[in-house]
This record gives sequence, structure tokens and C-alpha cells, in this order.
Amino acid sequence: MAPPTLIPLDANRPLSIKEISDQASVFQWNPHIPMRAYLRTANTLSQEGKSYLLDGNFPQAYLLYMRYLTLLLDFLPKHPDAKTHEGERALREVNKSLPSVVTNLEHIKPIIQNDYDEWKSSRLRREEELRQKEQANRAKSKSPTYDERAFRDPALSAKSRLLDANEHQELAVELAQREIRRRDANRKAIRQPGVRTAGFWDNWKNELADRQAEEDEVYRRQMESTRRELDGNADSLVNDIPRKESHPSVTVPSRSSSYRYPSISKSVPIQYEAQQPYQFKTPTVQPPRPPKEGIPHWHEPSPKTPQELPTPPPKIHEAAPELPKKQRLTFRPAAYLENGEPIRSVFLPSQLRHRFLSVASENTRRGLEMCGILCGTAVNNALFVRCLLIPEQKCSSDTCETENEGSMLEYCMNEDLLILGWIHTHPTQTCFMSSRDLHTQSGYQVMMPESIAIVCAPKFKPDYGIFRLTNPPGLDHVLGCTQTATFHPHPVDNLYTGAQRPRGHVYESDKLEFYVHDLRPGARNDPAQNKNF
Repeated sequence: MAPPTLIPLDANRPLSIKEISDQASVFQWNPHIPMRAYLRTANTLSQEGKSYLLDGNFPQAYLLYMRYLTLLLDFLPKHPDAKTHEGERALREVNKSLPSVVTNLEHIKPIIQNDYDEWKSSRLRREEELRQKEQANRAKSKSPTYDERAFRDPALSAKSRLLDANEHQELAVELAQREIRRRDANRKAIRQPGVRTAGFWDNWKNELADRQAEEDEVYRRQMESTRRELDGNADSLVNDIPRKESHPSVTVPSRSSSYRYPSISKSVPIQYEAQQPYQFKTPTVQPPRPPKEGIPHWHEPSPKTPQELPTPPPKIHEAAPELPKKQRLTFRPAAYLENGEPIRSVFLPSQLRHRFLSVASENTRRGLEMCGILCGTAVNNALFVRCLLIPEQKCSSDTCETENEGSMLEYCMNEDLLILGWIHTHPTQTCFMSSRDLHTQSGYQVMMPESIAIVCAPKFKPDYGIFRLTNPPGLDHVLGCTQTATFHPHPVDNLYTGAQRPRGHVYESDKLEFYVHDLRPGARNDPAQNKNF
């Protein structure tokens, strides 16, 4: 008899050190991609690891730091460009960060091991509990694909409350901006003369506890605001019900016209069925006359009107479940690649493209392309674009090539920014991804699958698009393409796809702040110019 098939123990159960290390060693390597693209990737891995470390998401931080070490120690030295003078100098510079990465790994490892050991010791009990709930789990809305993928996702294996970013977009943006401001303040403080640069591990437990308490308060406040809106709707309904005191009959609202409460977040469900909206117990016909009393004179107001409305039921928030205190929030993946792998949410300021078109207006007038780099921060397993970086570049009518990428990487390192994609104009072409664009995008997406490419074609409709390479077949095909012509055909059709919601992973938000920083020679970056938009 075959053994029974067990369901996953947890969608976010702790992963072992070996499981995380094995995942860290699996990534796409192609020596034909310029070394500068992999150096950009190494910077992103290091910055991502730091972001997850600050989030207290130690499994994902460990994976990113291990992948960073693997890339720097095992792969980049073998790249053809590493043998050049410029390549050797670039490797020496990036290797300066290795000691701090190793130190972080040494601190993270026992935390992960302890969580895994605790989980393993209770495995049999949890298996039994999940067997009993197997039937109920099948009825849940989460798909088997999500459970199977989440079971192996280090970012979801940390102890946290999992939320859907689509249902909590405003919460995600508010928490991210609070955390970004906190990190910016800390970074500026340690740059002051005489300030000791204490490491993350000096007081990490208290700092994470404080942040979790703050996130918990923001979450509670937002949920309370939603409930007050619902209460206000219910109260206004009661006030709108007519009171016909001059008539002996009582009008009772029919069941079909009863108020239906709007739903709120699935992650904190509220049971309304026990509270029927203001049903009257008064019968629909005139009640029988009390004994030994005359018929009441309905034209005169009585001290106690029998048609008086009953006391409304208690407010909804009194029956709402409480949120556990000091529980870190983690947002689930927003979408899936064609191979089934999950990708994180990317939040993009809705005004960013308009600001970029303003910066690029002179090039657009002259028929020249222009590009910008989308930089941001990872917070709670979601990515937030907060800086439009204008690099040094060489522009033509059909292409735009970044130059002096070292200055771009240095700025991102100093400002704790991740490179999340790029934006460019098509001043004389429609909104699409050219063959040259596909090759550029592959360099961004090879190590960060969430990376996006934004195309602005101001003279055509549609004038704007957010794209990513499909995977498969797009990413593998483009990485394997050896053609060097600016424009060349590809035999595969579906090389790229739209990345915007609802099918994609990119949310546009008018509440997400961002700023512009220009690295081009002679550009001015005074505080007034770089204000948040």
C-alpha cells in the first residue's frame, strides 16, 4: 500500500540552512552578458540583503547574501571581462564589502537554525493537525500553486503575518514610507562627525520589536478607519428610515431592501451574519387591543410610541477579532512567472512617468531617446520605487546607452537603493519592446525577476507601457541570442508581456513619494529640485 500523500506542513514553514543555500546557488549565468550588468546585479543583491535584514526577514536575507557571495567568488572571476584592467579594478572595489556580508551571515545562521529546529520538534503534531484540516484547506481560496511555491519561498518562511498587497495597497505604501524615512534618518545620522556607526546586531531585537509595534498600530488604525466608515453607513441608514407616527400601521423594511455591508480585507474577516441589519420585531399588522383599554387615539402623540425603533446592535468593531500584537507583516507574491515562480509586488509612483517625460522633453523634441533608472527599496517583501535616477548616457534616435555605471552604482550604494528596472522614451516609435530593449531588459531581469521596463511613446496611443520578459520563453531566448545588430528578428513571438495589474505585479500609487537625481555632467541636484513628488 502506498504511503499517504502529505499536504505541505506550512505555506511559510521555516527552511533549513541547506535548503536556503541550495536555492542561493541556483541562478542564471551567461558570460555573454557584460560584466557591468553583473556588477549592477551584485549591488542589488547586497542592498536587497540589507533591506530584508532590516525587516527581520532573516531567511531571505541569508539567501541574498549567499547568492551575492557565490556570484562574487565563484562566477565573476571567470567572466571574460574580469581579465581586463577595468574588470580587475571593479572586482577589487566590490570585494571590499565581503567582510560585512560574511559577518551578517554568521549572525543570521543560528537564528535560522533555531527556528528550523523548533519547527522540526513539533512536526508530528502539526502533521496530524493538518491531516484533520486537509478537507477544509481544499476549500480555501489559495491555489495549490501558491501553497507549493510558498512552501519553498524563504521570504515567506519567516515568522510573520502574511497579507495580500492587492487588498492592502494603502497600508503597504504607508508602512514603506515610514520605514524609508526611518532608514534615511539613520543613514544621515551615522554620517555626522563623532557618531559611532553601531552595526545592526548591536540592538537588533529591540529595534525590530519597536518597528513591529509601529506596523501593528498602523494596521489597527487603518482597519479601525474602515470599520468607522461601515458604522457611519449603518447609522445613516437608521436615520433615513421613515417614522410614520401619524398612522396606526408600522412600515417594516422588507428583507430584500435590507442593507448589505460592504466587505473589507479577507485577511481579517468579520462575521456579519449574527447581526442582521436593523430588523424590527414589531408585527406587520396592527397588534390586538389590550384588555380593558380603549382604542388609542393615534392622532395624539403617546408617551411611548409602540412603533419606536429598537436599540441598534453594537458597533461592528466590538465583535471584530483582535490583531496579535507585535507581529511583523509580510506581503505575499503579487503574481507568477510563466514557470510558476512567484514574484513580489512592485509599487510605482503614478506621477513618475510624467516627471521623466518632463526631464526628457528636450531629447524628445530632437527625436532622441532617453533613459532613466528605477531605484527603490524592499520593505515587507514588496518593492517600492522611490528614486528616478538619470544616468550619464549616449542617446540616438533608436537607442540610449548608459555610461560611467560606476557612478550610478556608487550613488545607489550610498543611498541604500535597489535597481528595480528602467524607463525610456520612444520619441519616433510606438509603445513596444524593440529587440535592443529586450537585450537591455534581460540584464536587469536575469537576477531580479521583478525588474520592469517602462516605455513612453508620447506621440502614439497607447503612449505608455510597463513590461517584463516572459520566463519562459523570453528570458532564456534573449540570453541565448548572440546577434549584435541594433535591430534583429527573433523567431519567438511571446518574448515579453505586460506587467501591470490586474494580471501583472506592478501597482501604480499616487500616494508613493519619489524624487529625481541627475548624474549627467553639469546637472544640478539642489534640494528644491529633488523634492518628493
